[in-house]
Amino acid sequence: MLDIHVPKMGMSTITIDVVAVHVSVGQEVGPDDPLVEIESEKSSFEVTGRAGVVRELLVGPGDSCDIGQVLLRIEPRA
Repeated sequence: MLDIHVPKMGMSTITIDVVAVHVSVGQEVGPDDPLVEIESEKSSFEVTGRAGVVRELLVGPGDSCDIGQVLLRIEPRA
């Protein structure tokens, strides 16, 4: 299983907000597919991952997350 984390978004950013989740559990995704849209005080960002199947969503729209927190888990393609 591959964990997709909140990326570091700047020196002063500690938490982010989840704006949108673009995938669902069981959905097959590609490496450039947008998975989750997040934003901080200064910027917004679409998190992408690797090719595989989404196995677990750990956040939803409106959630606040810490940098490094796991957003979702993907089972990579073999």
